[in-house]
Amino acid sequence: MNPIETFRFNMENDNKELIVSGAIQGKPEILSLDDLKFKAIIALLHSIDKQNFIEVDKEQLFSDYMTEIEETIGEMKKYDQFQCRSDLT
Repeated sequence: MNPIETFRFNMENDNKELIVSGAIQGKPEILSLDDLKFKAIIALLHSIDKQNFIEVDKEQLFSDYMTEIEETIGEMKKYDQFQCRSDLT
């Protein structure tokens, strides 16, 4: 039985200001906890409604985020070691 593990993350802007932070907990199947990260991403995506962006006239923001997600997934599929790539922006 796998013990419960915690992965903490944060995202900063170019000025090193915090944009978002959080923690994921669960029982991983692999040591890097990447399976838990995928499950967290899926859970978060399921919690987002486009309608919330439409209601505050931010539909373009929704579209921008969707494009960034799609492009990131496309890049991840290309390479076995996505995190170690030096040419990523």
